[in-house]
Amino acid sequence: MLRAASIFGEVCWESGVILLLGRAMSATAVGNWLVKLVEQEVLAARPRSRYTREHELSFRHALLREGAYAMLTEEDRRLGHRLAGQWLERHGEVDPMELAGHFERGGDGERAARYYLHASEQAFHVLDLDATVARAGLGLACAPPPELRIPLLSMRCDASTQDLRLISVTLPDAEELLRTAPRGSIPWAAASHTYFLGLLLAGRVEALPSAIAVLRDVVPAPEAVGRMSLVFLMGIFSLDTIGQVSEGTVLEERLFEIIRSMGAKEPFARFWWNISVGARASYAHGDPWRALQHSDAIQLIFEETRSELMFLNMQLFRAMNLWYLGAAAPAERLLEQIPAADEKLGVVSALRRFILSWLRAERGAFDEARALAVALREDARAHGNALEEARASWLLTEVLRCMGDLEGAEREVPAALRLEVHVPLEQPGVLGSLAALRLAQGRAAEALAVAEDAVARCAAMGGCGLFRGAFVRLAHAEALHATGAHEAARRAIGEARDRLFAIAGRIADSAYRQSFLEAVPENARTLELARAWLGEATPST
Repeated sequence: MLRAASIFGEVCWESGVILLLGRAMSATAVGNWLVKLVEQEVLAARPRSRYTREHELSFRHALLREGAYAMLTEEDRRLGHRLAGQWLERHGEVDPMELAGHFERGGDGERAARYYLHASEQAFHVLDLDATVARAGLGLACAPPPELRIPLLSMRCDASTQDLRLISVTLPDAEELLRTAPRGSIPWAAASHTYFLGLLLAGRVEALPSAIAVLRDVVPAPEAVGRMSLVFLMGIFSLDTIGQVSEGTVLEERLFEIIRSMGAKEPFARFWWNISVGARASYAHGDPWRALQHSDAIQLIFEETRSELMFLNMQLFRAMNLWYLGAAAPAERLLEQIPAADEKLGVVSALRRFILSWLRAERGAFDEARALAVALREDARAHGNALEEARASWLLTEVLRCMGDLEGAEREVPAALRLEVHVPLEQPGVLGSLAALRLAQGRAAEALAVAEDAVARCAAMGGCGLFRGAFVRLAHAEALHATGAHEAARRAIGEARDRLFAIAGRIADSAYRQSFLEAVPENARTLELARAWLGEATPST
């Protein structure tokens, strides 16, 4: 009887022991023996039971339970765990890990895998991502049929997109799902998201275009429109990231078609569409005002869903676009209010502190800006995230340059230049910072070579990440002027000014139009030099 009781663990129930013993002992005999075992202090009766109308007991010492369990034959152990799992299932046991463990040890792999899937879903719901991956892995180890294997692989992919440390572990899962899951389904969407991120983080950018091209012909399953909208978003930004902005715009148009035809009533589909425009209209279309409008449009969707994910994204991209429009103070306030974004936004989790550091450097709070940049770099190193480490080094280069610490900025340059491997779209911005640094060092010829490279890259890609195009064009004009190429410098600054006026002409709010031209440092400097070199000009010209 003790051997039967030990199968349940350190706690057992009288009717469960009766079930496991079957015909070997009558229910009356079991009850009598339980009384004696309690009297002999082998077991202890519990005043309350986890299950209604069940007599619950526990082993007084773990060693007693372990000793009894060790005496079981392999066949009895397997049968006992299967029966125990069935008993717990009938009595409404809510812990899927306990049920999965019994069925796995009982040789019922399919049933065990089903409960491991539930356990993985539970862990993901509370963002215990390591447990999500581990529990799904236990389910996969049970050799489940395809209808269970696919969602188990999908859970592992979902966890890795929230915690980039896990991408390298789950990339093979994503590759398998892309082959086996129905195209356009929720598991296929999870796999695509993981696969695109995995390629980016691994620096395998040459494989991205062909992987993303598949999306052009995918029709999302009705229940997967929201998830597939996120995949389209990832595809768009992945193309942008590797410098194929026009191809990203083509995919953005395809996403808009899907939203109009299938996703108008699906809040997450509308959310990801607004994120797409809110995050890229500035650099892809030269329209930060439109970007802000789409960021603000998320407010109504958030009120409909009360999703924390939506709220954090909305505030982050609102702040970013306010920064682009020269509204630095409200942008900084918004960023200070959402520290949870540092942990919960997956691939853009570092963006809040990046923008905050840059904003503080622009207003002269250099110590705060440097501390944030250093913290970002150290976090990236600790997590083995080479992309974010390179981006943080670029940030440090810029902060230290603005502080006048040219030697410190120079030390960060090699690491910052590695951003080209991961995010070619942001490389012109890095080169713009380097050109400005070379000018400050009195190395005008080198500054010009770097700035010309940056301008050429912007033109070839059709944009510049983090809306640094104006900074790049300013650095180019100043480098030309510093090398004595005054006529070319005047042409460059005139073109840069005209671009700013074109963007300002799309800003409907006069206060934002003014702050864009006068409060964004590189924009104000561009207009100042244009006046000095070319004479007075206004946006109306």
